[in-house]
Amino acid sequence: MTPDPLEQMIAAWAAFDDSLRMRNGFNEVIYDSLKQSLHACADAWAMLDAIPRVGANILVDIFAATEANADLYEGELTDRVMEAAYELHDLVGECVALR
Repeated sequence: MTPDPLEQMIAAWAAFDDSLRMRNGFNEVIYDSLKQSLHACADAWAMLDAIPRVGANILVDIFAATEANADLYEGELTDRVMEAAYELHDLVGECVALR
């Protein structure tokens, strides 16, 4: 059975956001999982007229929450979190792009 992209995104976002908020540093493996789940959602939702509410809720929060988490860090780590925020912002755009 193929995993549900939305369920994967929910889990990946929770893991990424929680890790940053708990000041565990930037986990590239968790971040890569989140990016993969966003790509999967973009593919799954490409021809839909609407996306699931929980998906929209996460997409709305991704940039702001990641940007806010950057304030928990200093130096290069702050820069890495902000870089991720902008990368995620671009992926969110792919999830809601009109085709």
